[in-house]
Amino acid sequence: MRKILLLLLLFSSLLYSQHALKKISLQLLWLDQFQFAGYYIAKEKGFYRDVGLDVTLKPYSYGLDVNKEVAEGKTSFGIGRADIIRYDSSGKKIALLAAIFQSTPNVLITLESSNIKTIADFAGKRMMQTKDLVNSASINAMLKAKGIDFSSLKVLEHTSNLQDLIDSKVDIYSGYISNEPYTLRKQHIAYKLFSSKAAGFDLYSDILFTSQKYLKESPVDVKNFKEASLKGWVYAFNHIEESVDTILKTHNSQNKSREALLFEARELKKLAYFNTSKLGNIDPVEIRRIYDLYNILGVTTEKLDVKSLLYDSERVYFSDEEKAYLKRKGKIKFCTQPDSLPYSAIENEKIIGIGGGLLEMIHKNSSLEFELVPTKQWSESLKKIVTRECDILPMAAQTTKRSKYIDFTSSYYREPLVLVTHMSENYILEITSVINKKFCAVAGNSFIESLREKYPNIDIDEVANIDEGFSGVEQGKYFAFINVMMSSAYQMQHSSKKHLKINGQFDEPIEVCFAVRNDDKILFSILNKVATHLDTEGLQKILNRWISVNYTKGIDYWYFREIGFFTLLFILGMLSRGYLLKRKNSELKLLQDKLLELNETLETKVADAVYELEIAQEVASIGSWIHDIEHNSLRFSKQTYELFDVDINEKENLYDFFKARIHPEDLEFVIESYTESLKKQEYYLCQHRLLMNDGSIRYVNTRGRTTFDTNGRALITYGTVQDVTQKVKDQEELAKKDAFLLHQSRLAQMGEMLSMIAHQWKQPLSAISSTEITLKTTIELEKYDLSKETQREEFLSFLLERLDKIALYVQSLAKTINDFSDYYKPNKASTLVSIDSIILKSIDLISDSMKASDVEILLNLNADKELKAHENELMQVMLNVLNNAKDQLLSKSIKNPKIFLRSYIENSNVIVEIEDNGGGIDKDILSKIFDPYFSTKLEKNGTGLGLYMCRMILREYHKGNIEAFNVKEGAIFKITINREAS
Repeated sequence: MRKILLLLLLFSSLLYSQHALKKISLQLLWLDQFQFAGYYIAKEKGFYRDVGLDVTLKPYSYGLDVNKEVAEGKTSFGIGRADIIRYDSSGKKIALLAAIFQSTPNVLITLESSNIKTIADFAGKRMMQTKDLVNSASINAMLKAKGIDFSSLKVLEHTSNLQDLIDSKVDIYSGYISNEPYTLRKQHIAYKLFSSKAAGFDLYSDILFTSQKYLKESPVDVKNFKEASLKGWVYAFNHIEESVDTILKTHNSQNKSREALLFEARELKKLAYFNTSKLGNIDPVEIRRIYDLYNILGVTTEKLDVKSLLYDSERVYFSDEEKAYLKRKGKIKFCTQPDSLPYSAIENEKIIGIGGGLLEMIHKNSSLEFELVPTKQWSESLKKIVTRECDILPMAAQTTKRSKYIDFTSSYYREPLVLVTHMSENYILEITSVINKKFCAVAGNSFIESLREKYPNIDIDEVANIDEGFSGVEQGKYFAFINVMMSSAYQMQHSSKKHLKINGQFDEPIEVCFAVRNDDKILFSILNKVATHLDTEGLQKILNRWISVNYTKGIDYWYFREIGFFTLLFILGMLSRGYLLKRKNSELKLLQDKLLELNETLETKVADAVYELEIAQEVASIGSWIHDIEHNSLRFSKQTYELFDVDINEKENLYDFFKARIHPEDLEFVIESYTESLKKQEYYLCQHRLLMNDGSIRYVNTRGRTTFDTNGRALITYGTVQDVTQKVKDQEELAKKDAFLLHQSRLAQMGEMLSMIAHQWKQPLSAISSTEITLKTTIELEKYDLSKETQREEFLSFLLERLDKIALYVQSLAKTINDFSDYYKPNKASTLVSIDSIILKSIDLISDSMKASDVEILLNLNADKELKAHENELMQVMLNVLNNAKDQLLSKSIKNPKIFLRSYIENSNVIVEIEDNGGGIDKDILSKIFDPYFSTKLEKNGTGLGLYMCRMILREYHKGNIEAFNVKEGAIFKITINREAS
């Protein structure tokens, strides 16, 4: 029965998880191949599932009309060609979401053996093309522009069999640049491509679209599906080989080879990022141009509403039912927090603050009407929404209690929850480190309930208002006041409390939503759409308006006087110059011939200098560039053209090529870095990736210096770009090598550690053995008469005493193993720990070994303050140095061998000194002991990595160092650890 119940619970949970996902479908445009990789990846990687969608990818079948399938609601989304625009104008209203390929992959293919050299040779030839010529509008426009009439061609039905072209059953074959050329190359068949792109008739391809009806009913699903799909495409193009392997396993109905899919992927990637860095971009101007092309072809005469055709992720789409509801309802009644600036307040019976700006922006963008229901307290506002006197609360946070009587939309804004402390307190990195302190917060805030649920032991007093909370912190009554970021910043700007600061924040932000009365589902649907499509840029402007510092700068009239003065000087100078020129005219005439001769020489020198510079740039893989900021134009050196893989004859569109070549994931970072350098008038320094035509990645370092006018306006940036791909790869390899060396060094200590474990186990094992013999002898010699009660009790006491001792010995064995196993656990992150505790743990591990070798360790520890450190790595450093000191003492047979260990804090550093009385280090090798693979213990299997890894650990993990020098009786190893960098 119990098993049945468990199965039922499991089955019901599966049903629930499936029900939680919204079922939608996407109709593919063609048979499985890399053409749809982004959608395959989005499904396989769970990108759709992450946004609550269960997506069915519907396979293509010959003759299927994808446009009709979407328009009739048989599928949620479809992939269409450029003719989808014509379809919309015919009355079947659709919405374009993304153009995956910015350039058409359609080409016409002929064999070299056909002797077709130009499009003019097409007349009278056999062409294999789909029946619907509109689907290949770009190709048809190209033919028409070249004067080829379709009536002069023998158009054959497309068989999708390239062998018909190879066998000369057809002269011209309509195909994809990403498919057929691979087959022809593999068979070593010479061919010629005729591309509409080269002829100036380039169109979008593989356009993701849906119906206007579905968009209005499910705008959130449309937005999520589009974003998840584009995420899948970005992943597919960035991981081409992995994506191809996925297609081979699950979506290869055409049985294409891996090489064919790789070829297709690389060609399609070029088309996807052609003249853009934004995957899926749709330009309204381009849509209009495509539609004009259909008009020229004479296949449509209807008008096109481009604005309604293009999906706008910021626009709110209401269904017909929702529009009718809003018309009936009129104004939406709302309550708010009446005295909680900057969020909201009521002034002259109107809402002000962020909430007021929010409602005003929503009204402007969606025409929703709002009516204020005044309240005196926030608790009254909460009460009125329960009694239906209010429809909504514009700014509210969801809690378990509130969810029982209020519905909450998706959050439209995330507000950090912060701690306000006294100015003297250090910044709080981890909230858990101060969770035992006493806090306060304004009563009624939703986050109080959430914090008490997460931190059951948190001590929060509820105060009446923010001013009371600030005063409590300033007077030392509370450690910190808990509040949201915007409110804290606003109140601190307007408060007389000058000794407070925002000093840390909780990991979980406050999700700000619309709270809607729970008996009005249509209103909830409307507000949920508004929340999902809220103009984030507009919202940010509202936030900045309430938390900002404004200033007015006066006019500097001295500036204009200076301009007038220098203008006068300029005019006088020009008049004087003209007079001098007239006098010297005859002399200049005599020098003209000599100047011409010098000019020719100068041109030769300049040409030589340019040539030498080009050679130097080529050798160093450095190119130069000049950015005219006012005209937004670029100039490249020859090497820069090669680095960016741009045709050297291209002059007009270099800026577009530059942006298109930057890796899509780096473009925003590059633009921000450049903009920031102009803003701060600093040198521009940036390392980023380039995405080459063949799909490979190139790393470059870009530098620039900008000139500015007297008003601080940027004029021209002079820059260089250097290929550092090999350097980046070398650094990656070096990092791997260092990690390997660290692991190898740690393993090198294993043998010594194991011998220590064996040594520490000897005494407990010997004691256990002795106890066992005592017990056995006592029993065999029958020292106790078990027939007598007193003897039995004595024997039982004797037995229990010996068993307790065995238990203690076993615990000692277990502790030894635990101590050493803890040491070998890897530290993934730094933790708060004192250096003295690390030293004591290290000594505890080797104490028995030191005692066995008669080595005395003397301690003087004064560094018990905690810092962030990688504990086990620092233990490795200590153990390396201590074991080396012990080996030195033993190898030299030092009488009364000692190791002195001191720790202390010096400014921002922690210092550890390990000194021995072993006679010091030979001067010939003192400078080499930290080199990798240098060892004086080769006969004892020394690796030569110990001290090298000590230095690497200290430098890489703790921004520190280790050095060694001799003193009177021995050597000192000085370890320095930067407390602030650790």
